[in-house]
Amino acid sequence: MNEFTEKRVLRLMSEHLGVERSALSDNASLKDMMDDLDLIELIMALEEEFGVELPDDLEDTVNGTISPFEQIFKDAADGKLRGKSDEEIIELFKEASRKGRNAHQGTTVRQFLELVAPYLP
Repeated sequence: MNEFTEKRVLRLMSEHLGVERSALSDNASLKDMMDDLDLIELIMALEEEFGVELPDDLEDTVNGTISPFEQIFKDAADGKLRGKSDEEIIELFKEASRKGRNAHQGTTVRQFLELVAPYLP
């Protein structure tokens, strides 16, 4: 995600979550800032702002009801991993392992940005 796009996403997050931009540090936990309705409204705002459609299961992923490993397998089944090298796929699993160890902390702002990045221009 380029810097301009990231700033737009963070601005929307700040507006929709009612928090100061400074509260959206990379390691800040979103579970402390929003409930399910806030997340749905944020996803809709991102779709409108960028003219894209985000995955239907993004809410589950952010809320932690889909593990990082399940997401990789889902992406593979959906054909989203086509063209990726073995090394890139191994890196996805390593990142999923790191996320899994931190799952109890909830999704961070940086993780949310990484989740939506592939779908934004």
